[in-house]
Amino acid sequence: MAGFPNPCDSTFVKFVKEGCIREHSHPVVKKEPISSDILSAVVEKFGKSDATLYDLRTCCIFLLGYAGFLRFSEIVNIRRSQLVFSDSHLTLFITKSKTDVYKQGSSLCLSKTNSSTCPVSMLLRYLLLSDIDERSEDFIFRQVTFCKKNNSYKLRNNKQPLSYTRVRELVLSTLDSLGLDSKKYGVHSLRSGGATAAAAAGVSDRLFKKHGRWKSENAKDGYVHENLQVKLSVTKQLGL
Repeated sequence: MAGFPNPCDSTFVKFVKEGCIREHSHPVVKKEPISSDILSAVVEKFGKSDATLYDLRTCCIFLLGYAGFLRFSEIVNIRRSQLVFSDSHLTLFITKSKTDVYKQGSSLCLSKTNSSTCPVSMLLRYLLLSDIDERSEDFIFRQVTFCKKNNSYKLRNNKQPLSYTRVRELVLSTLDSLGLDSKKYGVHSLRSGGATAAAAAGVSDRLFKKHGRWKSENAKDGYVHENLQVKLSVTKQLGL
């Protein structure tokens, strides 16, 4: 900034940095992606016709995180006014994103699937039960309070979204209740799961990156976990 050469551009400094990285590097253990089968199990257990607001909130976090490739910050910062429902889909306007450095925002479209795991239908059920006005600027995912008087849950009026710790607890406890090893998963498993399913289905790279709000190929590819059949397809196409 002062007009002098950047000392970090020095070849010596770069070599020292590279040596430190090699000396202290360790394998990165990534969490397993959530699969569509797991989502089905979540909805089957927590998304029944008589499901409470508490349970529907859990289902929505799972389904929206998976279908929209949403980061934690994008999930908890959804406000009611950012949601526009149509006959065939939901449009979610994401005001802030990790890669949106100029805060321009982006629109995410989620299609209705007419299945039990449809994220749009589940969200409509949740919003109806939570009784949030469609013009409200309130966060849709907040802490809930149990009312003994009518034996039901309602959203707190604290105007604060759920914390990372609370969302992580919800995700892991839900997986534990399904008999899964929750240590293998994290909040990012939702985003990774959706990305992995899209890659396996052959979604084009352009749509893939736009849907997940990725700026680079490396960042996008880091979320995809190829299954065994995909890995074996390389050898099968070598003409052996």
